[in-house]
Amino acid sequence: MKRFGWLLLGLPLAIALETPAPGAEAPKAFGTGPAYVDLAKLPVMHEGRKKPLDTLAREEVKQIFGRETIKILGADDKVIATWGPVAVLFNWSVRPEFWDDQPIILVEYIPLKRLLLADSIEARLTAIANQPKTTAGDRTTVKNLAARKDLDADALRSFARQATLSDEDCKAVETLADELGEAHKWLTPRQLESARVKVEGQTLDFNTWFRDLAERKSKNESNMSYDGPKLTDVEKRAIEVGTRLVHYQALRDRTISSVEPMLVMPRPNNPTYLAYCGAAFEKARERQGVEGLSPLELDSANVLLTYYKDIPREDWKDPGKDAEFDANFTAWLKENSVWIPLRVFLETKAEDLAKAGFPAKEAEAFLTTFRAMEQAEESAPGAAPKANAAALLAATRDLGQKVNGGNYPTTKAMDLEAYFNETNPFFTAPYGYGLALAFLAVSLGFSSNRERERAPFWQLGSIVYWSGIVCLLGGIALEILGFSMRVRISGWAPVTNMYETVIWVSLVAAVLAVVFEMIFRKTFAALAGSGVALLGTLLAANVPLLDPGIHSLQPVLRSNYWLTIHVLTEVSSYAAFALAMGLGMIATFYYLTATYRRSPAIMEVGAPLIPGLPLLLLGSFGLAASYGGFGVNLPLDRANLLFNVSAALAGLGGSMSIIGGGGVFGELVARATFRDHTTLDDAAIAGEAVTSAPAATSVQTVTVEERGSVATATKPTVAEIRARAALSRPKLDARGLAMQATAAKIKPLSNFIYRTMQVGVLLIAAGTILGGVWADYSWGRFWGWDPKEVWALITLLVYLIPLHGRFAGWVNTFGLVIASVVCFLSVIMAWYGVNFVLGVGLHSYGFVEGGSQGVVLAVVLGVLSLTGAAAWRRGIASRVLNTTA
Repeated sequence: MKRFGWLLLGLPLAIALETPAPGAEAPKAFGTGPAYVDLAKLPVMHEGRKKPLDTLAREEVKQIFGRETIKILGADDKVIATWGPVAVLFNWSVRPEFWDDQPIILVEYIPLKRLLLADSIEARLTAIANQPKTTAGDRTTVKNLAARKDLDADALRSFARQATLSDEDCKAVETLADELGEAHKWLTPRQLESARVKVEGQTLDFNTWFRDLAERKSKNESNMSYDGPKLTDVEKRAIEVGTRLVHYQALRDRTISSVEPMLVMPRPNNPTYLAYCGAAFEKARERQGVEGLSPLELDSANVLLTYYKDIPREDWKDPGKDAEFDANFTAWLKENSVWIPLRVFLETKAEDLAKAGFPAKEAEAFLTTFRAMEQAEESAPGAAPKANAAALLAATRDLGQKVNGGNYPTTKAMDLEAYFNETNPFFTAPYGYGLALAFLAVSLGFSSNRERERAPFWQLGSIVYWSGIVCLLGGIALEILGFSMRVRISGWAPVTNMYETVIWVSLVAAVLAVVFEMIFRKTFAALAGSGVALLGTLLAANVPLLDPGIHSLQPVLRSNYWLTIHVLTEVSSYAAFALAMGLGMIATFYYLTATYRRSPAIMEVGAPLIPGLPLLLLGSFGLAASYGGFGVNLPLDRANLLFNVSAALAGLGGSMSIIGGGGVFGELVARATFRDHTTLDDAAIAGEAVTSAPAATSVQTVTVEERGSVATATKPTVAEIRARAALSRPKLDARGLAMQATAAKIKPLSNFIYRTMQVGVLLIAAGTILGGVWADYSWGRFWGWDPKEVWALITLLVYLIPLHGRFAGWVNTFGLVIASVVCFLSVIMAWYGVNFVLGVGLHSYGFVEGGSQGVVLAVVLGVLSLTGAAAWRRGIASRVLNTTA
């Protein structure tokens, strides 16, 4: 393991800091002052949950821009300003004319960006071609570029370098190239609102195209028999971009029709508001429409209509005319109704709010302080005074508590969630796990030098080891802190979505590793636990698919009892299996770089590279061509076929290349650490490898000399038997000793793998049974062959096979190591595949669109290829060639 530790020591461990170059002006930061710290704690309702404005701002800005902090780029594509999420969310509605021209809508799919900009680019290139100063040759080239459907940034930059255009026109072409380039991932709202796309022979504005695509998607999802054309990749990405634009427009215009508006105030639940709702509903019914209704009247009528839809038709009554109906409606308003949109509140006078049941003084204070905050934001964008924000927060809390004091969020709750958003221990935990992984890996480089004469060296290793354990405990502490805050915020057990399960698996794997480490002190468990926890927390922090937002739960999940005893148990079994896989990968590295009976030729080990590399290159070229690379512009059906075939070739070639390349790597490492390349049989022929064994001594009856007399000895002790067996063993040469040392290192790893598999099987068996009990309680049946249930059972059976095989002696140590990695495929399918690949079943509340199946498949193939490389080299290097004297 020494070489493993020193190899990992070479991995860079650095934190990239975005610091301006010497002499460069630092980007100006907006929205970071104390005013926005107060504004961040303003209570709002969003997606059925009461949360601080800070959470809403982070979620919306991240969806629209792709990051929580918006960066404004200058003419040279350098960051000139940054905007905090709360400030930018507030400023969008205050200064829409400014933000409409800022590139803030994420459009990172180049084919879609090319389609959206095609009209604009053609118009701008045509204008350059029509310039009087443009030469005839340049004019022809520009027109050809404008007509190209596959126009890219490289073609524009090449033309700008070779053309004889004016400086202004060259700069315009360079600007177009930047817009089409990969680094330019954002478009302005105005560009999207004015964009026109050519689809199936007709030209549509982007908004109309987006609405048509969204309707097709809705039909496809809601109607299984819908036989319309499937959405292409460009169309799927267009829906994503359109959704971002709609969210921006809703926040900018404070609209209440397209998406959920910003809800800022609970509804009154007094008789005055009940009567106001009844009058508004009656007014709409008399006029047979909404014309003539004020925003507050329309909102109140819709609230009553929503309540009517929640109750049987025979229970419908007019508010104020039935005591039982009024009591139920009042309770519903207090507990279940959505809050009033901001725009409705701002467009209503204080006296009209008082007529609807709002306290007049507090309502007037809210309107006054909100308008004052808008004025302060307009005069000093992103730098409003703290006094304005503090006054708005105080007025909002006073009004909210007067309206619905019992259910209005407390200051402590809003402070806690805002603090969690700001610190988020889950994003910090990877630093602890990463340092633990590095320190523990390095400590293994010291562990093989424990001779007394090397005492200082060994003591240094001990310091490094305990540093790793402290860092591992630090990562665990950060995750525990994060879960404690998240549970207090949400009120639910911490496994309600895929994001939470990933970080929970990281935590449990790290805790199990510490438990094993404290018992056995072999470093391997802690090293594997650190690696698994680091991988899990990094995925949770960086994969867009894993949404860290805290959302309302589906009704079927609203049971902390079952979430705790079933879901936590089931997901904890994934952690045990992940730890076993981590241990298996460490053992795989040992097998990959071990000294075997012979040292095969490099080309013998690297044979899979011969077909693998050409297949990988061919598949990579095909993938690039399917995306329009190398000037290829295929129809959509042929491009999809080329993509699928090329992906298969690239995957197959990549796997073979990893097997061959891994075998060569392992052989080179083995030769670097063991320089005698003769085989055991070659050495034996030369009379050097093994000495003749002494004749075995009978252990039935032996005579011993004791005090000058001969006596018959009794049955020998176990220690005597082991000592005599050791003397009778053949003496090994250097290669044999190296093999023996490797086996001694792998043995504890195999024991840890076996134990963690046992823990995982126990947990998944208990979790599956408890899940059946919950299913019987919720759905009326214990087992229904739902995909999630089936794959939980498959995972249990898959892991039982190597456990029983090992116990019965059918599976050797190498087989157990390989099984720890291969069996984890069943966990991936149960955990990820059912949700993102199959997407069917009663557990539909866990499904999420997308899934990045291609990326996951590539990673799985890569990991399996490493075990394949270990098996390939082990099989070749363990064979002893026939030799003659």
